[in-house]
Amino acid sequence: MKKILNKYNTIAIAALLLFAGCKDYLDINDDPNNPTDATLDLILPVGISSVGIQVGGSYHNLGGFWSQYYTQSPDAGQYEDIDEYNITPDFFDREWTDIYAGGINDLETIRNKAMADGEGNYYLIATLVQAYGYHFLADLYNEVPYSDALGGLDANFSPTWDKGSAVYTGLLKAIDDAMDMQASTPGTTPGADDLVFGGDMSQWIGFANTLKLRIHMRQSATPQGDQAAIKALVTANNFISQDAMMTAFADEQNKRNPYYEIQVDRLGGVNQAASNSIVKYLVDNTDDRIDALLVQGGTGQWVAKEQGDFANRDISFGDLATPNITATHPVYFFTVAEVNFLVAEANLRFNGGSGAKEAYDAGIDASFNMLGVPGSSTYHGAGGVYEWNAGGTMDEQWEQIMLQKWVAMCNSQNLEAFFEMNRTGYPKYAAGVGDPGELTISIGSVLPAGKGPKRLLFPDVEVSRNTNTPSQPGGGIGEKVWWSK
Repeated sequence: MKKILNKYNTIAIAALLLFAGCKDYLDINDDPNNPTDATLDLILPVGISSVGIQVGGSYHNLGGFWSQYYTQSPDAGQYEDIDEYNITPDFFDREWTDIYAGGINDLETIRNKAMADGEGNYYLIATLVQAYGYHFLADLYNEVPYSDALGGLDANFSPTWDKGSAVYTGLLKAIDDAMDMQASTPGTTPGADDLVFGGDMSQWIGFANTLKLRIHMRQSATPQGDQAAIKALVTANNFISQDAMMTAFADEQNKRNPYYEIQVDRLGGVNQAASNSIVKYLVDNTDDRIDALLVQGGTGQWVAKEQGDFANRDISFGDLATPNITATHPVYFFTVAEVNFLVAEANLRFNGGSGAKEAYDAGIDASFNMLGVPGSSTYHGAGGVYEWNAGGTMDEQWEQIMLQKWVAMCNSQNLEAFFEMNRTGYPKYAAGVGDPGELTISIGSVLPAGKGPKRLLFPDVEVSRNTNTPSQPGGGIGEKVWWSK
C-alpha cells in the first residue's frame, strides 16, 4: 500500500503545481526535477510546494501519530507500523526523493540563477525554504547529505553525509549570507509565485529570524549552543507577524491539502482516530480548542483510543473523535504561536525569566486566534487553568510552556511537535496507566520497554545507491539524534 500512496503523493504534487500558477513549468521542462531553462517566477512555487507538500503530507501524518494527536483506528490498518514504532528503511523513500531531487534541487537552481542575476529577494526565499527542508530532514535522520549534495543528486550518486550539527552550522551561515545579499541587491519582488507571503519581504526577513531562533533553540542544550545569538534574536524581536503557510488549496480533486488529499479523499479518513493523550488533556482542562481541532464521534462525547490500542476493538470507529483537517487546510511552516513559545522559553532559560510570562500568554492567544476560538485570556488570566505558574521552578515553567506549545501545534505542525518532545522531554511519558504524564508509550510498541521513537532510519533509496550512507543506528528509531534530551 505504501507504493500506492507514494504514487498518489506524486500525482498530488504535480496537480498542486499546476493549480498554483506554474502550469507552464511542465511544458518548458522535460525533466521536472531539472528546471534549468525556467524563469525564477516559474520555479519558485515548484520549490516551495515540493517542500511544503511533504511537510504537510506524509511527514505531517507521521508527526500526528508520534506526537500522540492521532492513533490508528481499530477499524483500519494502514498505519499500524507507524503507531507501533515498526518503521523500515523504505518507509519514506518517495518523500526523501521528492524533497532532495525535487524541492531542494529546484531551490538550488533558483539560488544559482538569482545570484547570477542579482535577484536578492528570490535568493533569500529559495535559501530559506531550502534551509527549512534540510533542517527538518536533519532532525529526522540525524545526518543528511549537505555539503556536496547539490551537484545535484543526479550527477552525484554518493554525496557525503554530514552530521546534524554541521548541517546546522552551514544553514545558519547560508541564511545570514542570503539576508546580506537581499539587503544589498533585492532585485525583483515576487508576487503570486511566492506561495507563502505573496512577495512581502518583511515577512521573509521575519521567517529567516524565526528559523534561526528555532535552530538555535534546538541545539541550545548541546556544546554548540549559542546563548548570545538567542538573546540577540529575542532582543531584536524581528520575527514573523503572521503565520507562514501555504494556502493554495481548493476543494477539488488533486488540489486539496496534501494530508486531506491522501488520508481523507483517497483512503476514506478511516485510519486516524484521536489519541486519548491529546483528548484527555483538552477535556480535563475544558479547553474550547477541542472543537476546532477534532470532530466528535457519534456518541456526543469526546471518545478516544489509548495510543497504539488498535488491536482492541472495544470502540467502533464511528464513536471516535477524528482530526479536523479540511480540504483547504493550510500547510504551516511556522505559526505566530510557535514564535511566542520559542521566545517564552528563551526568556525563561537565558534571560532570567524576564518576559517569559508575557510571551507564554501571547502564545496561547495566538493559538486560540489561529483556530478562531475566543476567550483565550480566561484560560491564562488570573485563576485560569493555564495561568502562568509564577512560583514554579524553571523546569515546571518550562514544562508549562511546552505543554501549551504541544496543544498549539496539533493539526498545524505535527512533526515539529514531535521534534520538540524529543528536545525537551515535554510532554512527559507516563510510567504506566494512571501515572503522571500526558503521553503514553504505544501499547503496540516494538521498541524496548519505556522507549519511544526518536528518528527515522536512513532511507533505503540512499542505502542502495549511495556508498557514503552511514550504517543504520544501532538503536534503530529509538536512538537519539544529536540534540535530543
